Amino acid sequence: MARTRARISPGLAKRLAAGVIRDKVERITEAVAEEAKDRAPAAKRWQATNGADARPSHRHADGQTIPATIPYRLPKMEYLRKDGDDRRRSDDGPGRWITLSAVDLADRPRDPGLPIHQRINCECQSVIVPGIIAAATRALPARVRGSRVSAAVEVVFPLIAEAEFGSNGSSGSHFLSLAGSLVMARRR
Repeated sequence: MARTRARISPGLAKRLAAGVIRDKVERITEAVAEEAKDRAPAAKRWQATNGADARPSHRHADGQTIPATIPYRLPKMEYLRKDGDDRRRSDDGPGRWITLSAVDLADRPRDPGLPIHQRINCECQSVIVPGIIAAATRALPARVRGSRVSAAVEVVFPLIAEAEFGSNGSSGSHFLSLAGSLVMARRR
């Protein structure tokens, strides 16, 4: 009569349980990612006027694509006179506009909250780009560390944290946290 011996390695039960849980966690994470895609805000893109007439700050903002729920960031502009006079002026006298590292915030071109030299005679456009944030949303694979399983949903997009949580006094859209809450509520 022959005998067979099998040795079960230590921790096998934990690894098997973690594998089952990993599958469940990945399904939940995929559901959260899909819900977040459905709830993701649209994006907007600043389009500067073509040509040399566009302000330097508007040329700098050209192509800036951000969540539609937050303001554009345009470099502040300051007028420097050529004659060395250190007084700042905003008229058309001899001098030039320079951009500064500080920013002006604008929900759109010609925003009334912008300084007059940033908005008057501006011909720039703001174009809504639907679905681009949803396309940047994905579920990451679950990770098993010992007896813990974790997973995440990520969105790689400029200023997405500000869109989620809010900035400059605006409330955030909370589309990621809402997606997680809704999916978990359905599973109860």
